[in-house]
Amino acid sequence: MNEVNQFLRELTAKAKTTLNQTSHAVKAKLDSVLHKPSLTIDELAQFIARHPNTIFDTKVFLGFQYHFYHLTIEDTTFYLETKGDQGDYILELTVNNSCGTIFDYHSFEHKYNLDEKVRVPEVITNLVH
Repeated sequence: MNEVNQFLRELTAKAKTTLNQTSHAVKAKLDSVLHKPSLTIDELAQFIARHPNTIFDTKVFLGFQYHFYHLTIEDTTFYLETKGDQGDYILELTVNNSCGTIFDYHSFEHKYNLDEKVRVPEVITNLVH
């Protein structure tokens, strides 16, 4: 009976992975066909980190270096949190405006890849490019 349970767990895990990969591929294709404004998470993070008006802070917790970036442009607020000596690992990236959250990335959710294009309003795409 344990072998059957193990087989079902493995089958379910593979099905979830396949479905997740397929949905990302379909979403990417639809976005490219519909020409929706989009950016990669990495592009957005680089924009926040390098913008001259970004407020930057670094703290060390349990021997790990964390970097916190806050940027406000008009009514849009950008927040970026990274880990590592050079801030190489993106932990969180959030974009809010007066209407609410525009985009929210958390590394622990495994919802997006850093090089995956995500839809954002054209105003933000224009700011970054």
